[in-house]
Amino acid sequence: MKSASVKAKSGVMDVSADSDSDSDFDLTTALIPQANAAPAPSSKAKKNIADKNKDAPGVTDEEQQDSEYSSDDSETESIKRSVLAQNRKKKKSGGFQSMGLHPSLFRAIMNKGFKVPTPIQRKTIPVILQGRDVVGMARTGSGKTAAFLIPMVNRLKAHSVKVGARAIVLSPSRELALQTHQVTKELVKYTDLRAVPIVGGDSLEDQFGIMASNPDIIIATPGRLLHLVVEMNMDLTTVEYIVFDEADRLFELGFAVQLRELLARLSANRQTLLFSATLPSTLVDFAKAGLQDPELIRLDVESKISRDLEMAFFNVKQENKEGALIYLLREVIGAPVDTDKTIKSKAWKRFGSRPRNDKKSKEDQQQEYNSRCQTIVFASTKHHVEYLNALLIEAGFAVSHIYGSLDQTMRKIQISKFASGKTQILVVTDVAARGIDIPMLENVVNYDFVDSSKVFVHRVGRVARAGRRGWAYSLVTPEEIPYVLDLQLFLGRTLHLGSSVYLKNGKTPEYTSEIVLGQFPIELTELDSEWVRHVVEENVTIEGMQKTANNGSKLYRKSKQMASSESYKRAKEISMAESFSEHHILLNDKIDPEEKKRMEMLRGLSGFRPNETVFEIGNRGIKHTSTASLIMQNYRMMSKNFIDRTKEVRSKMDDPMARFDGEAMDVDSELDDRMSKDKKTLQTLLNPDKSSAYRDDEFYIPYTKTDQNTERGYAMNTGSFAEQAQNAIVSVHGDESESLLSLQHAKQAKNVLRWDSKKKNFVRGLGIGSDNKKLIKTESGTMLPASFRAGTFKSWEQKTKTHMPRVGESEMANAASRAAAGKYSTGRFKHTKVTEAKPLDPLSIDYERKLKKRKAQEGEDGSQGDKYKGTVVFSDDEGSGRKKDGKGNKKKMGGSSGKQHAPKSELKTADQIRKARIEKEKRVEKTGRHSNKKGSGGSRGGSRGGRSNGGSGRGGSRGGKRR
Repeated sequence: MKSASVKAKSGVMDVSADSDSDSDFDLTTALIPQANAAPAPSSKAKKNIADKNKDAPGVTDEEQQDSEYSSDDSETESIKRSVLAQNRKKKKSGGFQSMGLHPSLFRAIMNKGFKVPTPIQRKTIPVILQGRDVVGMARTGSGKTAAFLIPMVNRLKAHSVKVGARAIVLSPSRELALQTHQVTKELVKYTDLRAVPIVGGDSLEDQFGIMASNPDIIIATPGRLLHLVVEMNMDLTTVEYIVFDEADRLFELGFAVQLRELLARLSANRQTLLFSATLPSTLVDFAKAGLQDPELIRLDVESKISRDLEMAFFNVKQENKEGALIYLLREVIGAPVDTDKTIKSKAWKRFGSRPRNDKKSKEDQQQEYNSRCQTIVFASTKHHVEYLNALLIEAGFAVSHIYGSLDQTMRKIQISKFASGKTQILVVTDVAARGIDIPMLENVVNYDFVDSSKVFVHRVGRVARAGRRGWAYSLVTPEEIPYVLDLQLFLGRTLHLGSSVYLKNGKTPEYTSEIVLGQFPIELTELDSEWVRHVVEENVTIEGMQKTANNGSKLYRKSKQMASSESYKRAKEISMAESFSEHHILLNDKIDPEEKKRMEMLRGLSGFRPNETVFEIGNRGIKHTSTASLIMQNYRMMSKNFIDRTKEVRSKMDDPMARFDGEAMDVDSELDDRMSKDKKTLQTLLNPDKSSAYRDDEFYIPYTKTDQNTERGYAMNTGSFAEQAQNAIVSVHGDESESLLSLQHAKQAKNVLRWDSKKKNFVRGLGIGSDNKKLIKTESGTMLPASFRAGTFKSWEQKTKTHMPRVGESEMANAASRAAAGKYSTGRFKHTKVTEAKPLDPLSIDYERKLKKRKAQEGEDGSQGDKYKGTVVFSDDEGSGRKKDGKGNKKKMGGSSGKQHAPKSELKTADQIRKARIEKEKRVEKTGRHSNKKGSGGSRGGSRGGRSNGGSGRGGSRGGKRR
């Protein structure tokens, strides 16, 4: 076979094929360029060469066919080489530029400051761009919001003039929805996509106008979105991208009815995404989301929380929690306090532990100090939030507060004050535990400890985000210690008590990898606790708030989940440890040496246990014996062996850290065998993770999963066995839907009597809201309140004279202006509202002047005149600055309309003359000065009918003749 020659710039190179068959194609040479190989010519050049050889004289058909085969092979090589270069580029860069994003979206990402994608973004974005359903889990602050917003914007690309939303993002809270909308606005900055938030608390009429702007992306809470969908009879078949943000929380909060109804209205070929920081490995709980062959991506399963987060747990009694909180905020965190209330507005915020003689400017120092003091305090109920807010304000702190039932406008005001640094403390419930991102935040305080490890992860995840460091302080009562032990199992960290082990061994506590639990010294909180008691006694309002909060705590404890039984057993053993009563190592510098000695003495007194019980005190001897003392003596004699054995075990446990620290469990040569055996037994009982002490995992198959504790913490359906047993109902009507069964149960329970606590009587009804509450049946068979379809939308259409087009039709002509002028507009806000001026008062002194001015501003047709009055209009052909008439005389400057107005008339009207004379007569009567001019007609009556020689009096102008 003859070779085909290819000319290059540097010279001529022969490329030959040794065989006619395709099987002899050198794949290595095609994929890996050789060192001596010249750059391959383009496909266009190869085609020209083949055509040239074909037309050349003396070229046979065989040679032409060989030339065509050679060109095809070269084109294949070029394609493979380009693919290899593209793959090599992707592997090298690993950034957003290698994901094939739209240029406008990539520009917005770079403008926002995103340089390198986070691990969750690198894993999920390519899969989402392929159109697959994804369930993503990563720890808080890892960039999950951008992980589902970037593919969404890249898929939609541009605004569609056809009516119908194309993407929906569901959030469990209003603050999270508004925050997601803010990020979406930044990502669609260079596109014409329209994104709107639909949250509760806003006016329905305003949201009707928002939906009239034909948005592409809807970011909403489930309740309000369903209300709009039912009220407006909205068609959601155009939605092709739906996201469940904080998916586990959405399905836990009781949104099952809302989610089922919304999903029933969506199309079957949609793309569904679920994201959260805590998701279980089993997707059975999310079967209602309608996932189709989803891909589960779970990152940070082992770490769970940020490695930059430092945690401290303080054991404190319930009656000292308020004082401990105030001391923690003032002394440990360093929040500024205005105690005497005499310092004016924001000046007191500058006080604190700022370094002096710093080269930084005052603004930078103030910003750095405020960021270090920014703190979120989590409480259990809204009553605790109101109580702590009033108490901390009374203490001199700058405080904001948020809870679920607070007005939406007030929630925005409160969180904006905290985000802008006007307040340093934000007291909230768990409504702000998910997704809220405040860049300046560095501290979190758990005033009430959580009953779920998953909620704890979300709470402390508000800090230590995006590479920043943060602190999480938790106040733990003795009743809440089992929950701390559950958290220890969930996080997989070691537990350390007190401060003696660190002080004796000279170790530094690792707050980022350990759980350090210690007492909050009473000596540090006694002054603040006494101040709290004094304030509650003096202030009636705060006293009422405290009583309400205490009543709320009783109900809250009843609704809390129970900790595991093993944690309750371990909590009893931990309370017996000597180091359990030691102060926390973090507060070691706050305590004086003399105070430490006194605390040790008090701790010894508190640990003293007499041999006698209350039944035996004062009943010694035969004469003073009683039945109760005899019973205790008999019980003591029967249980003597057991009591002695228990005392012996407790006395030999010298090192309390041996119960929890695996390193301290090493057997010392000085200890006897029995003591080491007791230590190992206690270790097996109190630290379930150290199971390798008595079994070899290589030859042992456990009956539970290795990650059982982790998945139990991630699970959604948590609670007691009785709660789970109530939900385990076997339905005998397999062919009927759940809605039909609910209707059947509702009919059966309609006439059942129930006790109404408000009316103090037995009433009939379902017990949902008021007794006369009506329900409507939707298209999917779901029963919803009739208030969801109250005709508000129709009345709004009649009032505004607006007719909404159907899905698939073209949008309204003013849809763009509605989007630009909306409350949450994506573009620049424009004032479009025109308010008519108030009518003038005819009895006012300057009525004529105002009327003349208003007529001058309005045109002949009644429209508004020029926007700017009093401006000078220059002629185009003359640069003198003023217009001239035909004779060359300069004219006076007029308005901006360019018209030459006539000079102001000096003739007064009859009303003006009458008013001037009345005012003059009043001045004359007041001062007593009269005019001496002839014919002035000084009096009213005498001068009216007579003649006057042009006097200035009143009668001279009315009755007399002018000469």
